[in-house]
Amino acid sequence: MSPSGTDHLARSRRNRFTAVRLNREVELRDDANWVARTLRNPNTRLVPLWRSRSLLERHADGTLAIYLSPAELTEQDRIQPPTLLGSDGEREYFAVSVTDSQKDSILENYPQARFADLRRASIDMAAKHAGILAYAKALHYWQHRHAFCGVCGEPNLLRSAGHRMVCSNEECARQSFPRIDPAIIVLVTHKDACLLGRNAKWRPRQFSTLAGFVEPGESLEDAVVREVYEEVRVQLRDIRYVSSQPWPFPASAMCGFYAEALDMNNGLSEEVEEARWFTVESLKQAVVGGEVRLSPPVSIAFRLLADWFRNNGGGDLEDLVRKQRAMNVTAPTC
Repeated sequence: MSPSGTDHLARSRRNRFTAVRLNREVELRDDANWVARTLRNPNTRLVPLWRSRSLLERHADGTLAIYLSPAELTEQDRIQPPTLLGSDGEREYFAVSVTDSQKDSILENYPQARFADLRRASIDMAAKHAGILAYAKALHYWQHRHAFCGVCGEPNLLRSAGHRMVCSNEECARQSFPRIDPAIIVLVTHKDACLLGRNAKWRPRQFSTLAGFVEPGESLEDAVVREVYEEVRVQLRDIRYVSSQPWPFPASAMCGFYAEALDMNNGLSEEVEEARWFTVESLKQAVVGGEVRLSPPVSIAFRLLADWFRNNGGGDLEDLVRKQRAMNVTAPTC
């Protein structure tokens, strides 16, 4: 608990992809005999990834993560060593990459499943499994983007059950470890209003909080100040850290903040083509009327906005968005 009484761990665990709760078994990653035995254990589960997509099955009550047993993807069939994710107390989980032909074979055995993008599919997935798949996806991305040494260009070899790479050139032998890109995301407020922006590349009517990557040599708070001024020319005070979220799309750690604007005068930039101030009531009307689309509920952007909306008397923003989408689906066409 922080001196202000805010439990940041509890706040972060409300964000999507944070509910992994696996014992990552760091001390066992270099125990090759234990890893080999565990991969022969029929209770172990493999998390297949094809082109960074996860194996999912859609049901009326939500999306299910599909895991494989070791017998369904044997050692001789694996294109690279599986990556240890950890244990949930009942079994170990390993991430595995699959080829195009293996993908086709898996889908023959699971005709109701598909390899799909996790970002959208995780909306109605059990939090634990969304977290496991996000963890697997993040490591998979790092491994495939760093297959070659950044110093000498020779192939890298996976070590430590997929959590470390070593250059195959013995004269180089450079080690590398999983990389993430820290980014800030901030809901800017002034009195009873919040500021949302629209990126020029987004779909029509989509608005969200402001965000950007942290640059070398700056603190998270300095990145908040710089990004907000660069994007909408707003000056800030009272910058408050709220929570964080792993965001493997492709490899970020999102650090969420609230910040108070000095005034409601804002500009635009090449990146942000529209910025609007919303009160709780005007945001409610804009969402219900279809004038504004918000970030998906799996994002920390939505969480920051939803908490502000509730704390200012607006109620449950996710429920409001859900009802609005249902109205659009059922509305008759002329």
